Amino acid sequence: MTDLSPCGEMVRKGDPARFRTALFAPPDAREGLFALYAFNLEIAKIAPMVSEPMVGEIRLQWWRDSLDMAFGDGAVRRHEVVEPLAAIIRSAGLPRAPFDALIDARAQDLDLAFPKDIDTLIAYLRDTAGSLTLLAMRTLGGEANDAALNAGLGIGAARYLAAVPVLAAQGSAPLPGNIDWKALRDEGEDAAFAAQIDDLVAHARASIDSARKARGGLPKQTAPAFLEVPVANRHLAEIGRNSGEMTALTEVRSSPFRDNLSNLWRGVTGRW
Repeated sequence: MTDLSPCGEMVRKGDPARFRTALFAPPDAREGLFALYAFNLEIAKIAPMVSEPMVGEIRLQWWRDSLDMAFGDGAVRRHEVVEPLAAIIRSAGLPRAPFDALIDARAQDLDLAFPKDIDTLIAYLRDTAGSLTLLAMRTLGGEANDAALNAGLGIGAARYLAAVPVLAAQGSAPLPGNIDWKALRDEGEDAAFAAQIDDLVAHARASIDSARKARGGLPKQTAPAFLEVPVANRHLAEIGRNSGEMTALTEVRSSPFRDNLSNLWRGVTGRW
C-alpha cells in the first residue's frame, strides 16, 4: 500500500492487525484511527525501551503534557503523532479520560512486580485495550462506552496471553499467582498457571459476550473498531481448551488471509 501517512506506516509495521481493521473505516475517519493506534504504539514501547522506571515516567509525562495541549485551544508540539492525534481529538470531540486511563495503566509496565493479582491484570487490560477501543469507536461516531471497554478487554486479553511466553522467556512473571515459571518452561505444564489462564479467559470471553449484546445499539460505521473481536474470541477459546500448557499460547496463530476475509464480511455487515 502506497502513500500512507507517517501514522499509517507506523501502524502498518507495528500493529498489522489494527492496521487491517482500520482499512474498513471510511477514508475520512481512517487517519483518525491511525493516529490513535500510533499513539498506543508510542506509549506501549516506552517500558521496553528504558532501563530505569524514572526515565519511563518522564516519557509518559511528556505524553500527558502533549495531551494537555491537544485538549486546549492553542498550538501543539510538532510531532508526527501528536499533531494528527490532536486533530482527531478536536474534530471528533474525543474524551480525555480514556487517554489518561491508558497512560496510567501503561505506567504499570515499569513495575517489575506487576501484576499482583488477576483483578489488577483485568483492570489493566480494560484501561489499555479497552480505552483504545472506546476511543476508536468514538472516532467512528459511536457512544456505547461499556460495549467498547468490554470488547477491548477481550481483544487485550487475547493479545496479552499471546505475549506471555515471550515475557516469561525474558524473565518476568506476566501472570499472578504461585506459578513455577521454570518448571512451566521445562515441562510445559503447571496447575497454578492453568488456573490463572482459565480465570482470565473466562472473564475475557464474558466481556466479549456483554459487548456483543450491546452491538445492536451501535451505528454500523463503528464496526472497524470491533473487527478484531471475532479473532480474539477464537484465540481465547483455543487457549482455554489447553490452558495448562505454555505451548497453547505459542501455537495459536493468526492467518492474515483468513482474518481479512472475516473482516471483509463483518465490515460489510457490521456484525462482529
